[in-house]
Amino acid sequence: MLNKVTKRKKPYSAQIEVTLNCNALCPFCSIPYLPSSLTSKEMSTAEIKYIIDELAILGVNALSFTGGEPTLRKDLPELIYHAGVEHDFINGIATNGYLMPKLFRENGKLNGLDYILLSLDYPNAKLQNKQRGLKIFDKVLKTIDYASTREIKVILSTVVMRDNLEFLDEICELAEKNQCSIELYPCEDIIRDFSGVQYKVENIDELIPSISKWANMIRILQRKYKNILTDPLSVQIIEQGGFGGFPNYNQKILRCHVAQSYLFIRNDGIVNFPCKIHPLLSINALKYPISEIYNISEVREIMQNHDDFEFCTNCRLGCAIASSMPATWKTLASKYIQGYLNGNLK
Repeated sequence: MLNKVTKRKKPYSAQIEVTLNCNALCPFCSIPYLPSSLTSKEMSTAEIKYIIDELAILGVNALSFTGGEPTLRKDLPELIYHAGVEHDFINGIATNGYLMPKLFRENGKLNGLDYILLSLDYPNAKLQNKQRGLKIFDKVLKTIDYASTREIKVILSTVVMRDNLEFLDEICELAEKNQCSIELYPCEDIIRDFSGVQYKVENIDELIPSISKWANMIRILQRKYKNILTDPLSVQIIEQGGFGGFPNYNQKILRCHVAQSYLFIRNDGIVNFPCKIHPLLSINALKYPISEIYNISEVREIMQNHDDFEFCTNCRLGCAIASSMPATWKTLASKYIQGYLNGNLK
């Protein structure tokens, strides 16, 4: 409401990339291609806590920890407590689930954790374990069990590829059986840019599904399952080409608001604008207060340009769409109000 009716702006949510290290080898992810000179850079516990404090000062409501694989950090429970209890953020983690059962056994309830975004791309152990390069399927199910006894929401996150389209019904059924919400976005060609050097997955096009087939499948599943968070407007936005395409634009439903609504802090403390994929402007949040960074004229200009940049054309990233949804009443209702009414966001 403040963002719409006043000049005072604040992001709806933020994400801290606590590490770039990962214990999995997912074929659609560019992290395994990164050199150790990048993955070895990590903020200390005190530095991440400082970032969390700064986000609270700015007025952010929701925070998630991601990576890489965030559970590789030994201090993750401490960070979760600082964000979720000491600052009362809506607080979550994005994880492959491999270390989550151990984390629950060693740390009990994980006070301050509201939700887990848990990766699951196949409905059985053979395919999931092969995909991730880990014996991980049973760990995912155990994570769901642990979370349910601790009243922590689990959202299954499925990367839809050509070879798992046929399994989406089974995955949704598994999610429903275990009382989990689920989001299903298509695999994307995500290029990680560090100081002008780009890292990407070779032959990623072999994994990306037909968008029309994906969209039709999601519409069929939406009629069958109420726990799907991938809402009809998001499907329409992706099907019509995603963001960008200035001046005619691919679709008229929603402009990208990521630079304004969603702050991404890298593993080394750098904040990227407009987004983590295309850093036009990068500023060290350990040197300058985030509330000042967010309000400088250069950042405001990037916000006002939305998805007018050339690199925005055909961007279909689910995180960009979801974080832009609160910017209009229509998309807010489609994504979040309807999701709440369906019981998926409670």
